[in-house]
Amino acid sequence: MRHRTGRSLAAACFATLALMAAPAAQAASPTSEWRGWLSDRTDGLRDGAERAIILGGALLYQNRHTVAGLTLGCLAGGAVGATGAVAAGAATGGAALPATGPAAALGCALGAAAGGAMGRPLDQPME
Repeated sequence: MRHRTGRSLAAACFATLALMAAPAAQAASPTSEWRGWLSDRTDGLRDGAERAIILGGALLYQNRHTVAGLTLGCLAGGAVGATGAVAAGAATGGAALPATGPAAALGCALGAAAGGAMGRPLDQPME
């Protein structure tokens, strides 16, 4: 009995959609009115995105050693901080384990500062 009800309900839904879609298909397409406006907008957005990518790439290229030092320093410092906190947690029977997150964050910050300080002179050799 369920299958017959489901099939008839599905047929009714499709018939309703077909009846509702027929007048909409005959009406003027709303995209034809907006097509010119949208193409102008997309051209402007594309130009802005290209400009941002080029300027961002140039900025990243000029500071590539600093960015690499920040990234690698953060990874190394976070690993050292988390390892130290886990070791302290093992030594204290788990009492120090809640300090793992803050220790990793502090290690990341200190490592990033050190790595950025080492990479900065490589980006500015004439200073």
